[in-house]
Amino acid sequence: MNVLNENPLSSRLAKPLGQKSVSSSLAAALKVAEVIFSVAVAFAFGIVAAVFEIAISILVGTHTFSATVLGPGVRNTPLAMWTVAIPYIVYLVVCVRGALFIVRRLQAMFASFVANRPFVRDNAMHLRAIWVTLVVIEITRITALILIHGLTAAFPVAVNVTFPRGFTDLVDLLDLQRWFLIFVVLVLAEVFRQGAQLSEETELTV
Repeated sequence: MNVLNENPLSSRLAKPLGQKSVSSSLAAALKVAEVIFSVAVAFAFGIVAAVFEIAISILVGTHTFSATVLGPGVRNTPLAMWTVAIPYIVYLVVCVRGALFIVRRLQAMFASFVANRPFVRDNAMHLRAIWVTLVVIEITRITALILIHGLTAAFPVAVNVTFPRGFTDLVDLLDLQRWFLIFVVLVLAEVFRQGAQLSEETELTV
C-alpha cells in the first residue's frame, strides 16, 4: 500500500516542484505575505506613523511639548526621545520596504518552481537582489544603532532614555546570524546562476 498516495501532506512533501507541491504551497503563503507587507497597508501606514512619531519626539526633545502628557506608556518608549526615534523609524521604514521587495522576488522564484523550471537566469537574479537587499537592511540597522547611541551621547537628557530591543548596546553592532543568512543567500545565488548556465548548455546540446 502506498502511504504517500493516501496522505496528501506526505505526497506534497515528496514533491518539491510542480503543481500541488511544496513550492505551490509556499507560493500561496507568499501571496499572503505580500498582502501583509503591501504598500497600502504596511508602507503607507508606516510613513504616516513615522512622520507623526518623529514630529512628537522632536517636540519632546526640544522641550516644546512635555512628554508627561503622553502618559507613562509613551514616555518609556523610543517615541519620547528624538535621538532614538528618528534613526529607528528610518530603519523600520527600510525594513518594511525591503521585506516587501524580498517577498515579491520570492514569489517570482516560486512561480518558476511551480512551472518545473528552477534553474533559470531570473532566479539567480532574484537571489542576488535578495542578498543585496538584506545587506542594505543590515547596513541601515548598523547605521541606526550607531546614530542612536551617538546622538544620545551628544544630546544628553535628564531622564532615562529607552532604547528599542536590539539597539540597547553597541555590542549588538555585529550580528553574525544576519551576516550568515546573507552569505547563504549569496551562495545560493551563485549555485542557481551556475545551474541556469548548465541548463542552457544542456538545452543547446539536445
